Amino acid sequence: MHIKTFRAGSLQDALAAVRGEFGENARVLHTREVRESRLFGLRRQTVVEITATEGEKTPVVQMADSFVNQLQESPYDVESLPPKNQYSRTKTLQDQSDEPVPLGTWPQLTATQLNPTILQQNLILRFQQDLRFGGPLRLIDGKRRTVALVGPTGVGKTTTICKLAAHYKLKELKRVALLSMDAFRIGAAEQLRQYAATLGVPMETASDPERLRSTAKRLDPYDLLLLDTPGTSPRNAAKLALIGAALDAAEVDETHLLLAATSNAAVLAETARAFLALGAGSLTLTKLDEAVGLGDLYRFLKENIFPLRFLATGQNVAADLEVAGPPRLAGLATTV
Repeated sequence: MHIKTFRAGSLQDALAAVRGEFGENARVLHTREVRESRLFGLRRQTVVEITATEGEKTPVVQMADSFVNQLQESPYDVESLPPKNQYSRTKTLQDQSDEPVPLGTWPQLTATQLNPTILQQNLILRFQQDLRFGGPLRLIDGKRRTVALVGPTGVGKTTTICKLAAHYKLKELKRVALLSMDAFRIGAAEQLRQYAATLGVPMETASDPERLRSTAKRLDPYDLLLLDTPGTSPRNAAKLALIGAALDAAEVDETHLLLAATSNAAVLAETARAFLALGAGSLTLTKLDEAVGLGDLYRFLKENIFPLRFLATGQNVAADLEVAGPPRLAGLATTV
């Protein structure tokens, strides 16, 4: 049996190399993501590695379960988990009782079955069953909606507020106002002020709960009031309490927790628990442009109680914020 290992910068390129060597009926024995060193170890990049040989076809649904199992583990050096020996096309995607087996007995998949389009279709079904999605903000004419963004330091709250403001002002044609708690962090209010001037929306600052209350009241005629809060460690109970008092004063309708997609599952879970006490009711993932696939995110999202609302995929204020949904997550999961 002729077995060969292929490496490429993406799943698509690796599969193309497999097809070129063994044809459409190639059997994929092993897949994983690895980091390899370049320039004498000074530069590292993540690549997809596929080990394959000649062979026959097997049911497509096996591929989806193996790939989803990978998403629940570390994003690097992940060994794919095989499905059970007896697996019919009618088996539901909810069955996750598969156990690892030695490489030599792993059911063999074809390059065709690992086609990114087929892979994403199966992942979409899995995400629809396993995860919760909250959809976009729901604004009611004549009634202001106050939305606060909370999260750890450096997660991208100010930039995400600007993205939301740009969308609802320019695309939804809503009256938008911004409010910053500038007393806690130097420079944040000025950054938000510059964005507000560019968008042509009012921006106010408040340094204590009483001023927040009066300022929010003054902005009552607007459709959407976005509140920018200071970042803090999930272990800083005193600062969390200050932020909570500010949210109460502003009479916030929705509190969105922002978490970075580059964080590991333990950090994500600890942060989510801490900000739950502030009334956080939905989740926005940031820095997806810096993440390698979904990694630990799938496991966290499956166990997380917050519905996923938005995905921040870059620094472009006008474009890099998307409503979260199974199709987009499936695309991110298969992108290296």
